[in-house]
Amino acid sequence: MARCRELLQLGATAAALWGYSVLPLSMVTAAPTPECCALLAQAFPGDVSPRGTDVWTFENEDFWSATEIRNPSCVFLPDSTEKVAQAVGLFVANECRFSIKGGGHSAIPQAANIDDGVLMPMKLLNTTEVDLEAGSIRAGMGLLMRDIYQALDPHNLTAMIGRYEKVGMGLTVGAGISYFFNREGFAVDNVLNYEVVLANGSVVNANQTSHPDLFRALKGGNNNFGVVTHATLRTVETEGAVYGGVVYYPESSIPQVTDQIYDYHTRQAVEDTLTHVLPQYGYNGTSNETIAFCPVIYNRAVDELPEIMRGWVDTPYTQSTLKKRPYADLAFELHDGFPDRQVQEQRVFTVYADADLYRDVWAAYHSWLQQWQHIPGLYGLHVVMPITQNSLVASYSKSSNVLGLNDNLTNNQTLGVLYFGLTMDSMDDTAEILPAHAEFVQSMIDLAKSRNLWHPYIMLTYSGWDQPAIASYGPENVAFLYEVQAAYDPTHVFQRLVPGGQKLPEPGSW
Repeated sequence: MARCRELLQLGATAAALWGYSVLPLSMVTAAPTPECCALLAQAFPGDVSPRGTDVWTFENEDFWSATEIRNPSCVFLPDSTEKVAQAVGLFVANECRFSIKGGGHSAIPQAANIDDGVLMPMKLLNTTEVDLEAGSIRAGMGLLMRDIYQALDPHNLTAMIGRYEKVGMGLTVGAGISYFFNREGFAVDNVLNYEVVLANGSVVNANQTSHPDLFRALKGGNNNFGVVTHATLRTVETEGAVYGGVVYYPESSIPQVTDQIYDYHTRQAVEDTLTHVLPQYGYNGTSNETIAFCPVIYNRAVDELPEIMRGWVDTPYTQSTLKKRPYADLAFELHDGFPDRQVQEQRVFTVYADADLYRDVWAAYHSWLQQWQHIPGLYGLHVVMPITQNSLVASYSKSSNVLGLNDNLTNNQTLGVLYFGLTMDSMDDTAEILPAHAEFVQSMIDLAKSRNLWHPYIMLTYSGWDQPAIASYGPENVAFLYEVQAAYDPTHVFQRLVPGGQKLPEPGSW
């Protein structure tokens, strides 16, 4: 406590006081969370909102999924890296539990919120700095994808970031699929620099020449090594617009859509890396209606789809919003119809692309969803996303990540990431449906295994709360992450005090 008060009086970071060390846990007496909030309020007058205030209520509820609405003791809104560093020093000195919130777009409970701890939204770290000569944009971790598109569109540039306007920057430490994924690879491999607050309160820049081990670990390692405050992203030139929109298909067209999905995975995305499609099946339990709706994008300023993509509009559809437009406009449209604060559940696994498996998995999921029509507000979403050899070559030619996909660089086989999402109105229904959903997805994993089509990779950004995403990277990568943790967080601050999200697996559990 005395050390913490000294920290507050000096207004210095923990790094200035401790160098690269952390107080031994045996010397620390944990402070009750209300005391942590009081110490924060003393250090940062005006930046801390206690439970029950208007700011607390707004920030606690400002999430995509109701599963993230928790009961934090207070909300701390830092507006600078320096404040984050000082706060981390305070948290560590007093064993204060806290959460780190970017865009708040995870369905995993406490991934970005916390019960009886400090909720730390990054929303005021929201600046962009476009460097035309370097071909990059420095982005605060409180930004949403719309902010980056709006900053880059006027320069005829874009970045390899999320496709939906309200998604946050968390994908830069998860995986990340962009409109240019087929050509440029994962978002994590297009990060040039992470500015990170470490467990000891120091601030470092992690890149290919400074702290390269931490740089690699963050490319899939999530929130396990520090608080990322800014990321510098590689930019690419555009033609000033993109041709894209959403094509909606009736249930009667779904067999043809499924054929198109496989063709996209194995031909379109392979032969023309400017193509991008996000194939989705949807089931509305309230109306018992089934449709397919696919964002279809060609990354050029053309007036119609190229021949290789014509199948998406030759298949009978009910509506199309395809047009030439700025990237920001496309990102806004794609997010329409996805409201916040409903109950969300998501699960994912990976397979080798196979037309019969794709068809059978959707048929089974559709049948399963129809059994749950009685759940108010039920909506089931199934998405099938490719990872082509081109995208992996692009990723690994730029940097080294920890995702464990480098073995697929030479086998010339497209992987399919199969996403299963549930939406419903009330948390009261989760005890009934979510265990059954987990059981169903496991049955589809078993089906893929029985056909020798299963791949172990679990994409962290779409994973369920109990899916071992980081363990799926493989033993060598997990061992490397342990080494990085020992170097940068030897007392496991970001495991113990930041309990939410996908954590490093326990030794021996994978």
